[in-house]
Amino acid sequence: MTEKPPYIVSPTADASSTARPATLIFLHGYGDDADGLPLGLAQQFQFYNKMQYLKWVLPYAPHNQEAMTRAWYVPKALPNAAKPRVPGEADDETAPDDEAGIMKSVDTLDQLVEQEIKNGTPPERILVGGFSQGCAVSLVWGLTGRLRNKVAGVVSLSGYLPLRDRIAELRKQREVGSDEKEAKQWFFVHGTMDMLVPMKLFVQANQDLAEWVDKENIDGHVYQGMGHSTNSAELRDMLAFFEKVIPA
Repeated sequence: MTEKPPYIVSPTADASSTARPATLIFLHGYGDDADGLPLGLAQQFQFYNKMQYLKWVLPYAPHNQEAMTRAWYVPKALPNAAKPRVPGEADDETAPDDEAGIMKSVDTLDQLVEQEIKNGTPPERILVGGFSQGCAVSLVWGLTGRLRNKVAGVVSLSGYLPLRDRIAELRKQREVGSDEKEAKQWFFVHGTMDMLVPMKLFVQANQDLAEWVDKENIDGHVYQGMGHSTNSAELRDMLAFFEKVIPA
């Protein structure tokens, strides 16, 4: 688990509500915090009285000493990304992904899912996801996590798939069913003006996912003009996804 307990946003539904409980475990991006963009998302849904039965579990990444910020893994330079170099980031785009860090974060997600199940939330009422680097971890977890096929789906915003050439081997090593097609639902979206995670990485990730996931199980959207952020159209589509996979 991370060294700081997750930020919990409790459901707003009152005791008389007939809606069944559900949980979204959502990872923040590189250099952010649980009480940054993830909390902002939760607050927007609650402000408009949407998904009132949803519990938001917002974990904090460990503090990375080299990068001097919170990170789920040590990042590397991304191709054509219009951003300054950040501390702790590998300069070479061809450098290997931080497999140890990524898979440690994957294990953290498994622990968080297990804890929610112990807390009484049915696994088929749990979603796992993230934004940016959190999105990247959620995608890898969705393909290699121990409990990945227990949950309702994966919610992945503005990220990419690291370890893409290692997924098949990791599935074998972790004995998660290397040949199984993923049965859960995926929400995977991106903005056309994302200068931090180039669109071509989103396209590549979709191609890679197709090896493991039936296309009809991927709810994918591209938002014209959206940068490395969120917008109202994305939140609308996200709400529709929630209502489909974890209905009241």
